[in-house]
Amino acid sequence: MRHIVSTLILLLLCSCAADNPSQALSADLAGQGSLALAARYGAPVSYKLQGEYLQLNYGSAAAGCRLIVLVDQDQRVVGWASTGKDCGTDHISATVAH
Repeated sequence: MRHIVSTLILLLLCSCAADNPSQALSADLAGQGSLALAARYGAPVSYKLQGEYLQLNYGSAAAGCRLIVLVDQDQRVVGWASTGKDCGTDHISATVAH
């Protein structure tokens, strides 16, 4: 649980990244650490604890790109999904690390 709290604090403190997730969206998110995620996307719009994972929500439908990232207790991205025309896709795209 301490890892989740520290991840959240890091993400909230980092405000130097892209305002819109589509500016840096790529397929290589899986396996990245929370520091790389914070540097790329900044603070999430919202977050939610999903069992063992922390769900981080970036962007919005109004911004044209919505990105949902799942981070495990080791602060690694284990899956993500995106939707919106500015995300480079008009449909939902998802990836889960194995």
